[in-house]
Amino acid sequence: MNKVSALLKFILTLSLLSTVAHAGNGKFIEQDFNSIMGLRHYKLYIPKTSNPKNKLPLIVMLHGCAQTANDVVTSSHIYEWADKEGFAVLLPDQSILYNGFKCWNWIIPLNNSRSGEAQVVIDMIDDVSEKHPINGQKVFAAGMSAGASMAGILGNCYPERVKAIASHDGVQYFASMVLVDFATVVLNGATVPAEQAGALGYACSVMFGPPKMMPIVIFQGMASPLMNPMHAFQIEDEFKIFNDYIDNGWRDFSAIKEKQITTVPDTDRYGYTKYTMINSKNVPYIERYMINKLGHAWSGGDGRFQYNDPKGPDATAIMIKFFKRFGL
Repeated sequence: MNKVSALLKFILTLSLLSTVAHAGNGKFIEQDFNSIMGLRHYKLYIPKTSNPKNKLPLIVMLHGCAQTANDVVTSSHIYEWADKEGFAVLLPDQSILYNGFKCWNWIIPLNNSRSGEAQVVIDMIDDVSEKHPINGQKVFAAGMSAGASMAGILGNCYPERVKAIASHDGVQYFASMVLVDFATVVLNGATVPAEQAGALGYACSVMFGPPKMMPIVIFQGMASPLMNPMHAFQIEDEFKIFNDYIDNGWRDFSAIKEKQITTVPDTDRYGYTKYTMINSKNVPYIERYMINKLGHAWSGGDGRFQYNDPKGPDATAIMIKFFKRFGL
């Protein structure tokens, strides 16, 4: 069996697996959402600590292929953190009508712009901000696999709408110029150079008002059978280039001042190597976690769910700490 056939079989098998019911002490709101890009569904979690008089920050959690909003809200423990820290969670659900494996279609060039599925997610943010006590100026985006790739698109094309992002086993923004090399990109890395992708990201955002630099925390399983670890390096490189353009409008290597490396050994949990990029204002703007022994799974997630491994460092806790640095 070749790699492409193995990839398709892997995704199909996971799409047939059952899920575990979510829990939470706050309020779940489910809504069908219709737009020019068709009908989709979203789930919104309002924490038990919410006060209707105070607008809540919002984290958008984007599921991966063969996952649902129900899977992600429980497996990542994000609703527990929402109750603890006082933020809402928006969980868009991709429709099987637009992708048979429920993947967000990051491979389509239209979606790597201020339109397509990226605009659908932005419109959902606007919808919940209008209907519920949500602060539309304090929005963060995170995702797993295809969802991480969509979060990267939001970070590149809507930096005025999203304050920071988290990418777990995703691909670089504008990873491909064509539709036919999906498997090649997933297994071997982006076919568009990071230098070109960073310039495209800047072009996507700069025409819509002065863009701001985009912080990102990146997680990658070093033992993933699906997503080549090369993706994490490419995502980091693209965001360094993107932020370099945003820093002053020029590609002059002025955005990143310093790089720090920290190694945590394996114990009863997987070890990892953390790379931290410090910007010219001495703020850690990019963090990358290369996690030993982790497959294609949310690190520290609920092991009852596919795409989750409780033995990894708690990616949700790390992500929340990172987002709090930028206003969560």
